[in-house]
Amino acid sequence: MKARNLKIILIMAMFYASALPTTAQISLPQKLSGRILLQVQSAGQAWYVNPADGKKYYLGRPADAFKIMRQLGLGISQADFSKLSTDKNLISRTKGRIILQVQSRGQAWYVNPADGKKYYLGRPADAFKIIKNLAMGISDTDLAQIPVGQLTPKKTELPVIPPLSQQSLLAQAAESIRNNDSLKAESFFIPEMRKAIAYTMTALGPESKLLLANILAGAKLDSQTDTEKIYSATAYFSLGGYNVPLKFHVKKQSDGIWLIANL
Repeated sequence: MKARNLKIILIMAMFYASALPTTAQISLPQKLSGRILLQVQSAGQAWYVNPADGKKYYLGRPADAFKIMRQLGLGISQADFSKLSTDKNLISRTKGRIILQVQSRGQAWYVNPADGKKYYLGRPADAFKIIKNLAMGISDTDLAQIPVGQLTPKKTELPVIPPLSQQSLLAQAAESIRNNDSLKAESFFIPEMRKAIAYTMTALGPESKLLLANILAGAKLDSQTDTEKIYSATAYFSLGGYNVPLKFHVKKQSDGIWLIANL
C-alpha cells in the first residue's frame, strides 16, 4: 500500500512539475517588463519596455522620453497614490508602470520594478536623468527579441482626466472600462467600491465591459445638490424583454473630489 501511495505521489509531483512554467518558457519581454534598458553596444540608447503590451519604446532625447512616458502613463487616484509606499498589492500591480496623478495635474512617476519604489519624473531633463540612473544594460542581440512599439497619435500629450464641466465622471469611468484599465477605473469610485470594481473588471468579458461602459457613458444627470449628483440610465434585459431603470450616485468627498458611490 505504501509503495502504491508513493507511486501516486511521484506521478502527481511529476505532473505538477511539468505544468509549472520554467525559466526558459518566460519570454524576454516578460522578464524585462517595465524595465528601462540601455543599449550598451549602441552608444547607450534608452528604451522602455511597456508592461501593457510587452513592446519596447525608444526614449530618444529628453523631450521625446518625457512625451513617451506621459503617453504610456497609467492614471491613479490620490487615495491609491498615497498607499504606494505601503500597500504591497498595489506596489506589485504598478511595478514598471508610469503612473499619473490624475487629481494632481497629471504629475508623472515611475515605479521601478527592481525595488518597488516610485521616482518623480519632473521636468524632461529630470525624467531623462532618472531613466539613465535606473536603466539596465542590454546587448543588441537580446534587445532585438523585444518588438518595437509605436505610439498612437493623440491630440493632447498629457492624459489628465478632464474636469466635470468637460466630461462627466461616469464618461471618464466608461472610457477606462473600454480600455480595460482596471486601476484607472477603480480610481473613479469611492474606496468601499474598489474591490468590487476590480472583481468586475476581471470577471466580465470584452462584450460585457463594452456594454457596461456604454451604460455609464449614456447616463444623464437627473438632479444634483452641493454634495451629490444623481444620473439615470436604462439597460435592456434581453431575457425578460424589458428595460431596467438604473441610478448612479456621484458624491462629493471630504477632500472635494467627486467619486461614484454605486454600480
